[in-house]
Amino acid sequence: MTRVHQLAGAAGSAAWEATSAAYYASIARADARGDGTVRHRLRPEVGDGTIEVTPLHSGFHLVRYDVAFAAGHRIGYRFPGDHFELEHCVEGRVRVSETAAGADELHAGSVALSPRRATGGVVAHDPGERYRAVSVTGSWARLDAYLGGLGARNLPAVGPEHVARERYLGRSAALRPVAEPLAEMYVHRRTSPGRLLYLESRLVAALAALVDGLAAAPPATTPPATGAPGRALAAHEVAALRRVPALLWQRRHDPPTLAELARASSLSVRRLTTGFRVLYGDSVWAYHRRRCLDRAATLLVETDWPVSRIAHEVGYASPSNFGYAFRRDRGTTPARFRRAHA
Repeated sequence: MTRVHQLAGAAGSAAWEATSAAYYASIARADARGDGTVRHRLRPEVGDGTIEVTPLHSGFHLVRYDVAFAAGHRIGYRFPGDHFELEHCVEGRVRVSETAAGADELHAGSVALSPRRATGGVVAHDPGERYRAVSVTGSWARLDAYLGGLGARNLPAVGPEHVARERYLGRSAALRPVAEPLAEMYVHRRTSPGRLLYLESRLVAALAALVDGLAAAPPATTPPATGAPGRALAAHEVAALRRVPALLWQRRHDPPTLAELARASSLSVRRLTTGFRVLYGDSVWAYHRRRCLDRAATLLVETDWPVSRIAHEVGYASPSNFGYAFRRDRGTTPARFRRAHA
């Protein structure tokens, strides 16, 4: 039977520190770095990869996951209402089952925001599946103070329960802009005097996007978003749409047409395109292109592969096409990006 590890307490509390320390000690070996970062490297019998924890300003912590567990891995949690967590899945997926919000999975591109209420549930990793994600943890009270110190008037309310639930399970398109600064925090590995300042700047950008997303919350009487006029997305449609990114990645060297994707998903082309935009906040092809370029950015930082190999890995037919797309998306060439983050 798979062991269930336990985490409890608001981030920064004594309970959080104790349960987190016990969890990391049970699965990994710790290596502290000069800037305060602690890298927890998974024990071979547990799996492969690392969890890096970096302290930031005002009691926040940056956590970067790059893990693949050898066997099923389950983490139980019980957090009070003041616990704040903002997580972006860069690659892979993890299943979440929460008492009040229900069950779903965080997958590549998802952004999840903890609600302002007590939460409890289980996070489950499938055996051998690589999960790459970045998380900012802290408390809602500290967030209020942090934003107040930056001149923000008040942090907008999380919104009605159905809105909070959608955001908690990574379903909200309103939080999609938060993904970009969080992804930049994930790929940044440069060792320099300005490293922590850079990470803080990306945190501010992520929080600015978060404030905008919360401010745009619909009123309590507004029903959940629909994929087509007058008809909400059914559970089977959501499940089918969540398989589309994986299908696109598998066929990245020979992209399917929208008609082929629709047939594979048992949806009409119109339902596929409108439903996908509701679920992911972007068009099918824009989302897939961003995912490929996010993966390319990670490979540029974490490997010494030639740019041509990376271009092929993420589905581009030629290095020149990849270079043009990367420069348009990131504002710099792949080579310069690699040097800046080396």
